[in-house]
Amino acid sequence: MVLIDTSIWINYFRDGKNSSDLEFLIDENLIVANEIILAELIPYLKVKKQTDVIKLLNE
Repeated sequence: MVLIDTSIWINYFRDGKNSSDLEFLIDENLIVANEIILAELIPYLKVKKQTDVIKLLNE
């Protein structure tokens, strides 16, 4: 399992940086998140209206 830092997520959602590596981890279901990362990331995703992504991260 891999814990992805908030800055990597924001870069991914903003401009796709490191997208191939991150997409591989997502596809292989290797990503985990903790409460701190979710607390930092979810407000950004709300502004970007990414409600589906928020639901997935909260699962």
